[in-house]
Amino acid sequence: LLLGREHQLAALHEALESTRAGTPVTVYVRGRSGMGKTALVQAFLMELLTQEDALVLQGRAYERELVPYKAVDSLIDELTQHLMRLPIAERQAILPRDVDALGRVFPVLMRVPGLVEAPRKTTQRTNAMHLRRSAFLALRELLSNLGQQRPLVLHTDDLQWGDPDSASLLSEVMRPPRAPRLLWVACYRSEDEASSPMLRALASAGPRASEGSDVRHVDVGPL
Repeated sequence: LLLGREHQLAALHEALESTRAGTPVTVYVRGRSGMGKTALVQAFLMELLTQEDALVLQGRAYERELVPYKAVDSLIDELTQHLMRLPIAERQAILPRDVDALGRVFPVLMRVPGLVEAPRKTTQRTNAMHLRRSAFLALRELLSNLGQQRPLVLHTDDLQWGDPDSASLLSEVMRPPRAPRLLWVACYRSEDEASSPMLRALASAGPRASEGSDVRHVDVGPL
């Protein structure tokens, strides 16, 4: 147990209980640099993993990394590794219908056995925005399928280093109605709220993207 962080840990567990009841929840863990945001979330995840059979996927954004969807890139890597470990029949049962679009936007997923050979919903795409939206919907479907099997928790660290494309993806995945039953925990530095392109994008989309959804904030201040 993290001394002095009992209230914040309880808030994370309450969010997880809401997902068990069928409500997708996004929790933003915010605080100034060095306040222990990552340590708090890691303690929560360790409690979760020792108590039950949950699927936890973790990633982070890096300040100087130049990749598309930088706030979710390492999460997709973890998702790829998980899919590769699944038995073939179980993996095929949860793949989204438009797996082709997902693989084209996130090529690392093409390493998953059987994904290249999966039926393609479309044979040609000329519109980049259409491809992106199709990939977002496919990821939403895949996470929804995973969340039906057991508790699903995604953790993104250093969200402030993300990009607007990542903000669009997160908003689309968690958009009501019928968003995947999961808990998405994202940590960010509160001092970067005004300067981060991703945090600004999330804030500007706030009332529309979060209408009808469950978005919570956990503040981590000095002990």
